[in-house]
Amino acid sequence: MSKVFVFGIDGAAPRLLFDEWLDDLPTIKRLITTGISAKLNSTIPPSTITAWNSMMSGRDTSELGVFSFTYKDKDGQTQIVNSNTIQCDRVWDILTQHGKKSIVLYNPLTYPVTPINGVMVSGFLALGPDSKSTSSQDITDKIKQFDHPDMFFDVAVGLGRHKALDTGELIKRVYTMTDMQLTLLKDFLINNEWDFFHSVMIGTDRLQHMLWHHFDEGHRKFIKDSLYKDALKNYYKYLDTKLAELITLLPEGTTTIVVSDHGMVGQKGKININNWLIDKGYLVLTDDAKNTIKEGKVRFKFEYVDLSKSKAFGAGAYNARIFLNKNVLDEEYQQFQEKLVEELKSIPDDTGNLLDTKVYTKEVYNNPDHPECPDITVYFDDLRWASNPDLGQEGLYSWQTAVGADSAGHARQGIFIIAGDTVQKQERIADIDIRQVAPTVLQLLDVPIPDTITVKPIILQ
Repeated sequence: MSKVFVFGIDGAAPRLLFDEWLDDLPTIKRLITTGISAKLNSTIPPSTITAWNSMMSGRDTSELGVFSFTYKDKDGQTQIVNSNTIQCDRVWDILTQHGKKSIVLYNPLTYPVTPINGVMVSGFLALGPDSKSTSSQDITDKIKQFDHPDMFFDVAVGLGRHKALDTGELIKRVYTMTDMQLTLLKDFLINNEWDFFHSVMIGTDRLQHMLWHHFDEGHRKFIKDSLYKDALKNYYKYLDTKLAELITLLPEGTTTIVVSDHGMVGQKGKININNWLIDKGYLVLTDDAKNTIKEGKVRFKFEYVDLSKSKAFGAGAYNARIFLNKNVLDEEYQQFQEKLVEELKSIPDDTGNLLDTKVYTKEVYNNPDHPECPDITVYFDDLRWASNPDLGQEGLYSWQTAVGADSAGHARQGIFIIAGDTVQKQERIADIDIRQVAPTVLQLLDVPIPDTITVKPIILQ
């Protein structure tokens, strides 16, 4: 019976792993040349918490019920998502129903942990080593024994807090975090029984957001001869070496998958979407919000919107999630949506050049009536320009958000690599849908694919 080992690398980009740095990554290269690889089309939007969970459920964003890090509760207040926000089964839930054992480590949005047949240790958005972040007290105690348990789940607790770290300190913390995570991972790999082993390394995401302009000569803020020009590549080489060590520990016949949730692309700047909506007369803030932003930049909250007067408002980092207020628009909804789509496409960059902007309406989703489903999703310049929903920004363009700056953002395509006895060597195949990973795993483990998963497994033979 085949076992499946998934090694997730958050934000790994085809440009780097399939092309520019492939010869520096012998483990990745060997898996590619002996198996199958493909570019992976991520979710809409390609958000970390959305993409990993779509991958592990075979469902789209609207079926998950998660579109971003925040959502609006029944009282109209902004809340942070957690594992209870997810509205469908993930691979480990389905495997549990069929008596299979899973080890699930560091998958974003698994806090608080949920019961499975096996082991679960939370990932990104976990608050720290506590009873909700692991599936047993013994595991929590193991984490607390590390020298820096406060960095086990992320380099800094809180959304975007890594952006405030000095570059050298960030790199140091990423290695510290990853060493701890890999130590625990290896312990489970050696000492636990499992059919499915899934892990996610978040360190790549943290470094890429902050280091892209140190190595990419095409970046508008490129730093020539930077002290950190090889820092990201060196971290990938480190992961490649560690992956080789893990593969030697796998039971014979195990299928290995290396995958990312999305890619990365150098960022040219941010478009202050709510400033634009205010200037157009489409967004009206509450009096409380107007008073708050007099004191400086603040993160957008749904409760800042005057719903009695606003036609539209924006949320979401990197991509813009635009919500239309049907109570105000009423019968004008469709006409206004069409007008707004064209206006969004016409927003230029800060030099006046037209952008290659992609716009999606809610019809792209399987469940467009979900209350959190945005009416319009915008990728400014195909995500080379980010959206900034913060309030209190000056003008249309910015470099920093209320929590800091980054030099790269999420891109639409990640990577997928699979190798093992069950895989016929094909090397590069056509692009795959991120949702295809889940049914592929289930098929490899001889578990029936639920009817709720409508995408097909990847053809491996």
